[in-house]
Amino acid sequence: MPRSRLRSRIFAVALALVASACGSDAAVGPSTPNTPNTPHATLEQALGELRLPVLGTAGISISGLFPGGPQLKASCAFSAASQSFVCPTATASGLTIDQSFTLLTSSGATQAAFDGTTTESVRSNTVVAGSVAQDGATLTVDAEEELTLSGLVTGTHSISGTGTAHLAGTLFEGSDLEISMASSIAKVVIPANTTAAGQRWPVSGTIVVETSASLTGFPPSTTRLTLMFNGTSKVDVTVTEDGVSRTCQQDLATSTQAPTCG
Repeated sequence: MPRSRLRSRIFAVALALVASACGSDAAVGPSTPNTPNTPHATLEQALGELRLPVLGTAGISISGLFPGGPQLKASCAFSAASQSFVCPTATASGLTIDQSFTLLTSSGATQAAFDGTTTESVRSNTVVAGSVAQDGATLTVDAEEELTLSGLVTGTHSISGTGTAHLAGTLFEGSDLEISMASSIAKVVIPANTTAAGQRWPVSGTIVVETSASLTGFPPSTTRLTLMFNGTSKVDVTVTEDGVSRTCQQDLATSTQAPTCG
């Protein structure tokens, strides 16, 4: 097996370890909104769209680190000091997860209550920190993500945002591992029909994830992964690893691994 592929598999195991810990609280995923991309959306609908599963598909964004974690809820308490709604801190297998969201008008002013006619966007913040120990592996995790869902008044909903994550520890017989990730989500447009029988893939938009990693026995590695959505499950993928680029098309409906183009 080529070293790059073996290294990618080891990194995938590390991310899966964190994801399993974050999902161990048996939280239920958000219900799918019935009529997204329409004016006067509800707050529950907006918060559900911020957890669109495709954002974490195959662990390509920071969202993929905590797919089963706690949900943003309309019942989270408003804080006058931060002008945001702060959700209860959650813990799972050594990790602490803090979440909050902010309501914004079209001019960027914060709101203390959701208004279907004036709340133009919802900005969420998620912070994950702590240590995970399982099957002889130990990882310290420090991750943060900010996402903004826009278009609640105009009717075309899109998500943009950034995230960072740092994982460090030991895997498999004492091998030292360190991974740093930075993600960028640019205007990922949510389809108007996300029901099970309808379209559930972004209409357009781009996700970029840049990763640097080191593992005992391997040279340091840098990877840049770019996905461009077109309204179908088959997305255009570009993978640049250690200066070498490959392009392909991958079907996210059938894939369970991060895109590799090879």
